[in-house]
This record gives sequence, structure tokens and C-alpha cells, in this order.
Amino acid sequence: MTQAAYFHGYSDAEQRRLVAQAEYWRHTLIPIGLEYQPGERVLEIGCGAGAALAVLADTFPGVRLAGIDREPRQIEFAHEHLARREAHPGTKTAEEAPDLRVGDASALPWPDGAFDHVFVMWFIEHLADPLPILREARRVLRAGGTIASTETDYTTFKVTPQSADWDLLEAAQYAFFARHGNPIAGRQLGNLLSDAGFSSVSNRPVGFHFFAGEGGDGLRRHVEYVADFMAPGIRQLAALGYDHATLERGIEHLRRVPALPGGSLTTIVYRARGRRP
Repeated sequence: MTQAAYFHGYSDAEQRRLVAQAEYWRHTLIPIGLEYQPGERVLEIGCGAGAALAVLADTFPGVRLAGIDREPRQIEFAHEHLARREAHPGTKTAEEAPDLRVGDASALPWPDGAFDHVFVMWFIEHLADPLPILREARRVLRAGGTIASTETDYTTFKVTPQSADWDLLEAAQYAFFARHGNPIAGRQLGNLLSDAGFSSVSNRPVGFHFFAGEGGDGLRRHVEYVADFMAPGIRQLAALGYDHATLERGIEHLRRVPALPGGSLTTIVYRARGRRP
């Protein structure tokens, strides 16, 4: 199993971005299709700053949270972030407190059948070979336990009006994940879960399209979300040989889209689900 250096790094600014990202997807993506019940144990693999775990805790009160990430700075922040959302921090028993660990996702430090659900989001795209991790996810699930995995497809980020600068930025983003992970992980999730031994597998596209003429601030907010995701990675994209100034102009074009005639932005993500037989 090979995992690339994280595209954005582990700065304080990146941890705040992860929290903002989870808030953006709080209602429209993170909980869709999930039916977690009080008392059930939920593990997030690649939990990062704990941002999605916090949303799951708010959406499904009473669930018992666990998370793993290879980066100690992320787990430290996750502890703090989850504690801040508690009305009375420090009052939970050891069994109720989030079980957050630094570790290798391909060798999970929990016994067989320890969890009712596994949640994975924006993680498989960073892996060249995710099957060892997905097999570990199946191992730590009880019989009948579920996995939900959410990933994007970097061929689906479409901007109007068109721009050669944006096209180069989109190509560079694809090239980075092709070299270090998987830029089309979303559309492959169904087969990956099946290959890892899950049953009752489904994989559904979830489309997001915003256009200037619909009114409201949907287009502006989605543009800001995508730009804030892509802009911090420009240095790494330039290191692949792409022109830094052109990449910057691609971000500038994206940020102007809400004010341009005919402006629109489309992205497609995928939510796959499966069960441990």
C-alpha cells in the first residue's frame, strides 16, 4: 500500500480548511444514506482533523466515535476539535470518549468485529492501492456492519465560461493524483469494495451544479469551496512542471465565475456503500 504525501500538508490553516470543508458538506453529502443509531460504534479511516466525525456526532447523537490517521498533528487537532463541540467537555466516560489513534490504516489497531460502521471520505484518492485498507475495514466490522466511502472524480470539475488557464489547472490536478493516488477513485469505489470482500455494494454519483442565473449564493459558495481546496496545492502542481503563473490564473478565473455571464460550476462525487457478509 502506497500513500502520497498529503496534498495540502498539516498546517493550522489546513486544519481550519478541513473544518470548513466538513461544514460545507454537513447536510448535502456527509450524512446522506446513513442511518447510524445511538450506541453504535463508528470508525472513520483517515479522519484527519476530526471534522467529519464532529458532523457525524451532531447528526447521529449517541454514536461512539473512533478515528485513525497517520499524522499525529491531525489526531491532536481532532481531539481538540471534538472536545470543543461538547457542551461539557471532559464529562464522558472512557468508553464514551472518541477513540482517536495515530496509526497505519492498513493494520488497524482494533480487533475483529469492533465496529458497526466504517466511514471513509476523501481518503481513497490519496492511495495507489487501497485494497489492504478496505480489507482491514471489513475485518474490524461486525457481521452485517456497513462501510460508506465518498470520493470525487477529477475529470468532472467543469467550469463555464471556459478558460485555457483553468483547463491547465484541472489537468495538473488530475496529473498529481494520477502520480500519487487515484484521480478517478469515485467511479471505482464499487468495484474496490467488491474486491475487498463486501456484499450488497452500491456506488451512486452525486452531482452538484450551480449557475449564475439561479439566484442565491450557491455558485459563489461552491466556487469558494473548490478554489480553497485547489489553491493551497499549486506549489505541488508547479513542482510537476506546470507553469506556476498559469495555475494561479486558473484559480483567478474560477473565483471570477460567479460574476461572469453564463457562469457555472459542476462537480460529481460518488458515495459507495457495502456490508460485511
